[in-house]
Amino acid sequence: MMGGPGARDRGAQGPGFRLEAAADALSRISHELKTPLVTIKGYAELLLDQGLQPLDPTLRDWVRRIAAAANRLDTLVRRVANEERAASEGAIHPVAVSPGEWLARAVDDVRQLAATRALRWSWGVAEGIPSVALDPQAGRDLLLELLQNAARSTPDGGEVRVEASAEARGGVPGVRVAVRDSGVGVPAGDEADRLFTKFTVLGDVSAHHSGDFEFGAAGLGLGLAVVRATARAHGGEAWAEGTGRDPVRCPGAVFCVWLPAASPGLALAAEAPSAAELPRGRLLVVDPDPETRHILHTALTDAYDVETAATAAAALRAWEQDGGAWDACVFDPRLPDAPAVAFVAGLRRHPRGARAVVLCYHFGAEVAGAEALRAAGVDMFLSKPVRTRVLLQRLAALRSRR
Repeated sequence: MMGGPGARDRGAQGPGFRLEAAADALSRISHELKTPLVTIKGYAELLLDQGLQPLDPTLRDWVRRIAAAANRLDTLVRRVANEERAASEGAIHPVAVSPGEWLARAVDDVRQLAATRALRWSWGVAEGIPSVALDPQAGRDLLLELLQNAARSTPDGGEVRVEASAEARGGVPGVRVAVRDSGVGVPAGDEADRLFTKFTVLGDVSAHHSGDFEFGAAGLGLGLAVVRATARAHGGEAWAEGTGRDPVRCPGAVFCVWLPAASPGLALAAEAPSAAELPRGRLLVVDPDPETRHILHTALTDAYDVETAATAAAALRAWEQDGGAWDACVFDPRLPDAPAVAFVAGLRRHPRGARAVVLCYHFGAEVAGAEALRAAGVDMFLSKPVRTRVLLQRLAALRSRR
């Protein structure tokens, strides 16, 4: 057999190896897709939120469609890139969230996103339920994923209801959120649990069609894996309850998430200030991609005096120049001229950077050397692309703690 000492018989490696190899290839491809995706989403958002002149209704609708398609592609890319690992590696920043507000916002969002479906959406919260320790953006994504999953399984005329109740697990107080649908159902027992394994899709693969909320649509089988990983990153769990799958009788299914209650000292989500409530700040954007620099400069100018740099050397020169203290730095770790750890250490060594917020704005599921970057002084990791308002909220929350 040809090949070096590390070569293996691919035919003998089995489907598990081939599946992992395919996942790795898709992850690499998704990484390359992120750069143009950041540009498409960024400029669409600028047109919708900060256009130099109002768009007429037709053009605005077209731009919304572009943004929606970009968001859908972003969701797919995030799943393919195994971003559920990011949740367990420092990307989760929980605050105390009211379950009622969390459910209400998610159901309001899904009513708009699934407006073409004839489904009944409802939610309810038991009395005396505690707040949960939840990253707001991760929590929104988690619940929308479950609601999307329910919509895909439920024919028109059906119902999807979300309920939250207090439940302790292992002596730990928490909240159980259940998404109930009147759809085709899921297998019982261990077969239901298999749905949370990556690339698991029920039904005939040859009949596969994609869609966010269409009945019978299916994705790559990554969404529920992300749900479980996100729940576990919060110290919780996710599971499914079913009695069987029957597309004719439609017995329905229940998908559950349990999250621990917020500790008494955890900040309330409502307490996080907005950018408008803080003094105008001074922000340095460091990114080798000129389109990303331009988008962030334009989008963040209302709240910050923004300067940009393409390299670590240029950024550190700007950081050291007179002009007052810096409030924040948003940087891409793929710097062309210096290791990211050395760059962050350089920011922190300078007196103007001692109290500044340092946010790593990165591609993909994980950042190489994340622990070293935290030790050097990175306050938060945020995966590209992200809505401007989310970036502003994260920066404001971090600045308010200084």
